[in-house]
Amino acid sequence: MATVEEGPLPYNLWQGESSSSSSSSNPLDAVLFGGMSLLIGVSCRTLLRRTTIPYTVVLLIIGIALGSLEFGSIYRLGKLGNGIRIWADIDADLLLAVFLPILIFEGAFSMEVHQIKKCMAQMLLLAGPGVLISTVLIGAAVKLVFPFDWNWKTSLLLGAILSATDPVAVVALLKDLGASKKLSTIVEGESMMNDGAAIVVYQLFYRMVLGKSSGCIAVLEYLAEGSLGSVMIGLVFGIASLLWLRFIYNDTLTDFSLALTVSYIAYYTAQEEAEASGILTLVALGMVFAMSKDTHRAGGKQSMHEFWEMIAYIANTLIFILSGVIIAQSIFSIGYLDNNTGRSWGYVFLLYIILQVARTIVVFAFYPALCYFGYGLNWKEAIIIIWSGLRGAVGLALSLSIKDASGDPKYLSSETGAMFVFLTGGSVLLTLIINGSTTQLLLSLFGMDALSESEKIMVNYAKHQLLRKAEEFSRICSGSNNPFDWITVGGYATCIKDVCEDTVWPPCTTNHGYLEINDMKTMRVCFLKATREAYWSTFNEGRITESSISVLMESIDEAIDLATQGLHDWNYISTRLKFPGYYKFFSTSVCPPRLTRWFVLKKLQDSCHICSAFIHAHRIARQLLLDYTGDNGNAAIVVAESEVEELEARKFLENVKNSMPEIIHQTESRQVTFSMLKCLDKCLSNMEKDGILTEKVVLHVHDLLQNDLEKLLRSPPSVRIPKPRDVLSIHPLLANLSPAIQSDLECSVNSILKTPGCTLYTKGSKLTSVWLIGNGSVRSRRSPFPIHCHVDSTYHRGSVLGLYEALVGKPYLSDMVTDSVALCVEIKLELIISVLARGNGIEELLWKECTIVVSKLLAPDMFKKFSMQEVRSIVDERSVMNTFSSQEVIETSHHSINFLLSGCLRDQSTKQLIECPAVLPCSILSESIPYSSANGTAESSGSCSYSKYKVVKPARIVRIDISAV
Repeated sequence: MATVEEGPLPYNLWQGESSSSSSSSNPLDAVLFGGMSLLIGVSCRTLLRRTTIPYTVVLLIIGIALGSLEFGSIYRLGKLGNGIRIWADIDADLLLAVFLPILIFEGAFSMEVHQIKKCMAQMLLLAGPGVLISTVLIGAAVKLVFPFDWNWKTSLLLGAILSATDPVAVVALLKDLGASKKLSTIVEGESMMNDGAAIVVYQLFYRMVLGKSSGCIAVLEYLAEGSLGSVMIGLVFGIASLLWLRFIYNDTLTDFSLALTVSYIAYYTAQEEAEASGILTLVALGMVFAMSKDTHRAGGKQSMHEFWEMIAYIANTLIFILSGVIIAQSIFSIGYLDNNTGRSWGYVFLLYIILQVARTIVVFAFYPALCYFGYGLNWKEAIIIIWSGLRGAVGLALSLSIKDASGDPKYLSSETGAMFVFLTGGSVLLTLIINGSTTQLLLSLFGMDALSESEKIMVNYAKHQLLRKAEEFSRICSGSNNPFDWITVGGYATCIKDVCEDTVWPPCTTNHGYLEINDMKTMRVCFLKATREAYWSTFNEGRITESSISVLMESIDEAIDLATQGLHDWNYISTRLKFPGYYKFFSTSVCPPRLTRWFVLKKLQDSCHICSAFIHAHRIARQLLLDYTGDNGNAAIVVAESEVEELEARKFLENVKNSMPEIIHQTESRQVTFSMLKCLDKCLSNMEKDGILTEKVVLHVHDLLQNDLEKLLRSPPSVRIPKPRDVLSIHPLLANLSPAIQSDLECSVNSILKTPGCTLYTKGSKLTSVWLIGNGSVRSRRSPFPIHCHVDSTYHRGSVLGLYEALVGKPYLSDMVTDSVALCVEIKLELIISVLARGNGIEELLWKECTIVVSKLLAPDMFKKFSMQEVRSIVDERSVMNTFSSQEVIETSHHSINFLLSGCLRDQSTKQLIECPAVLPCSILSESIPYSSANGTAESSGSCSYSKYKVVKPARIVRIDISAV
C-alpha cells in the first residue's frame, strides 16, 4: 500500500486540479453556499410539510447532487461551486465545534426529564457496553472480511467511528416521524450518549494507532476520564448557569444568549482543554437546562423552544447539505484513487450489512435488561431501535480527522484516510436513505403510529364538539342580512363532514352527549393533564414559585406512569414535602442560626405553595372532568380519588398553620402582592391599548412595575419568627414572673429552629436544659415505663419540657423528638436553679406548670383529646396540689386522677412501693394506665371507690377533678 509523505494532507484530493479556480475564488462565496442551503431547506420544508418523507434525507440527496455537479462533472457551479469547495475543505474539528453545540444541546434540552430518568438505564446500556461491543464487532468484521492491509488498531478505529448512531440524524428523523415519547427518548438519548462514548473510544484507538501507550490500566483511566470527566464538566457549567439565571427576571434575550454561549464554552473546555468528550458534556449540560425549563413562564418557555428550534433547524439544514457534498467529494475521490469503483461500492454495501448485524446483536444481547428497566421494551420497539441506527455528520467529521492525519507511513496512509471517508460517507448515505426513508413504513406496519381506541373516541368527540360549534355559529350568521353561500362555507369544513348528520348546510346535530371514556387509565390521564394545565395557569399568575412548579410537574409525570393503579400524584408530592435527612445539620449548634432559618423556612414556604396549588388545580380539574364527561361511573371514581388526595393536602396545610402560622401568612401575602402587581400591569396595558398614554410614559411606568416584580421575586416577604423574649412574654406562666426574672431569662436563653425528627433529649440522659416550645410540636417517643406500655403524647406551643426533671433532679424521663418544624427556646439548668433560689412562690408556680406535661406523659389516653390550652385550663381550674410528710396515710377518690410528682408511697392493699412519677390508680381510670413500682409496672387494681397509700418519703401529689372531663 502506498504511503504519504510527512506534512498535512489536504481534504480535497482534487485541489491540485482546481487550484486555479480556488486561487481566484472569493471567501465570501462561502456565504452564497450558506444562503442557498438555507433557501433549499426552506423550500424542502414547505414542499414536504404534509408528506411522510424525512426532511433530512432529501437535504442529504440534494447535497450529494450539488457535490456531484461540482466535483464529478465538467459542469462547474461558478461562485456557488467556489462556496461549496470552501465549505467542503472546512476543518473537521471546526465542523464539529460549530454545529454540535447547537444540535446536541437542543436535542438534550427538548427531551422530557421524567422520560430521561425512566429510560436512563436503557440508554446507558446501549451507549456504554453497547458501543464497546459494536466497535469490536465492526472492527473485527473489517479486519477479517475486507481485503485491506489494516492492522487491528486501524480496523477498530473505523469500528469506533461507525459504532455510534448519530444524534443529529436520529433526532431530526424522529421529530419528522412523530414517534412515541418513550421510543423517541430511548433512541435520542442513546444516540447522544453513545456518540459521545464512541468519540472517547475513537480518541483512544486514534492514540493507539499513532503509537501512544495502550496498557490496560491506561486504557481504563482514559475511558473513565473521558466519560465521567465530560459529564462533570457539563454539570458544573449547567449548575453555574442556572445560578446565574436566578438573577435574571423577565429577560428572555439574556436567557437565550447565556444558554447559547455556555454550550459553546462547555464544548470547547471539554474537547480541547480537558481532552474529554464534548458531546457528553453537551448532553449533561442540556439535561441540566431541561430540568429547569418548567420554571420559565408561558411566554418565556415558548420563546425558548422557538429559539432553539429555529437555530437547530438552520444547523440541521446546513450540516445535512454539507454532509451530502462531502459524501459526493469522497465518492469521486475514491474513484480517483481506485479505478475499480464498483468494488469500492461493494465494500460500502457489505459494510452497511455489517452495521445492521452488529446493531441487531447489541440490541438483542441487552434485550432482557432493556425489557426490565424503565418502561420496558417489546420486540417491535427493539426492531425500531435497530432500524433507527443512522450514521451522520459526526461520523463524517471523525473520518475527515483521520484523513487529515500526519501521513506518517508508519501509521496511516493517504489511501487509508480516503477510504475512511468513503466508507463512512457511504454508510451515512445508505443508512439515511434506506433506514431513514423506511422507518415510517415500519411504524405503520407495526401499528405503532395508529390511534388507540380511547384516542379514536376522543377524536370523534372533538369532531362533534366542533360540529356543535358550527351549528351555533350558523344560527348567529343566519340572522344577519349579509348574503353568503352555505355550500361554499361547508365545503371548507371537511374536518367534521363525517360526523355531520345533514348533507346540506347549515348543519344540525342531535348529539349532545358527553365524552365517554371506559378506560380508567385514560380517564385519570385526562384528569392529570387538566391538573397540569391548571398548575401552569397558577404559575403564570405568580401564585407559586419556580421550585414549586418543578415538583408539581414531576408529580404529574409520575402519576401518569401509575395511572392504572389510581391517582398517585399526592404520593410523590408528600415525599418531596418531607425534610431530607441532611436538614438535621441545620438544627445543630454548628450551623449559624440565620442560615438555619433561611433553609428551613424556604422549605416550608415551598411546601405551602405546592399544597395550595395542588388543592386549587385539583378543584379545577374535577370541574373540567365533570363538564366534559358528565357524572358517569369512571369520572365519579376519579373525582373521589382526587377528593381523598385533597384532604391529605389540607391536613398538611392545617398542620403547618398550627405549628408555624407565620408561614401561611407569608405565603398569602406573597400571592396577594404578586396578584396586585399583575393587576396594575394589566391596567397599564389597557391604558396603552386605549391610546391614553404616550409610549415614553408607558415605558417609564412599565419599568417601575418590572422593578417591583423583580424585587418580589428576589426578596419576597420575610417570615417573622418570634424572638425568645416574645415567646417568654406571651407564655402564661413566665409572663407572671417578676420583671427582674423575665429580664434574666431573656438575656440568657437562645432559640433554635428544629426540623422534624430532631431529638431534643433522650431518655436517661443527663439533664442540662429545659425546653420551651415557641412554635411547632414535639412528640414523646419512650415513656418512663417499661417498653410494652404505649405512650404517644404530643406537646404543642407553650409546653415546657424537662421542667419536671429539673425540679426533682432526675435524668430525662423520655425521648422528645420534634414532630414538625419547631421553634425551641433553650433554658439552661443553671438558670432554672437560680430562679428557684429567689423564692416568692416561684417553686409552686413551676410545679403547677410541669403538671401539664406530666399529665400528658403519664395519662396520654385521657388527655390526648385535649389541646395544650385545654389541659392548662383543666390544671388551673380543677387541680389541687398538696405535700405530705412521712408516715401520713392518703386516700384517693374515684372522682379524681392523682399524680405523684415527688416522694415515695406504699400501697396499703398490695404493699407495693410506688415511686415518682406515677399515676395513683382509681376506679374511673382505664386499666391500661400504668404506675411505677419497685418491681415494675402495676395496673389498676379494679373498680375500687378509693385507695389508701402510706407516705414513705415526703411526697407532692396533684389531684385533678375529672368528674366533668
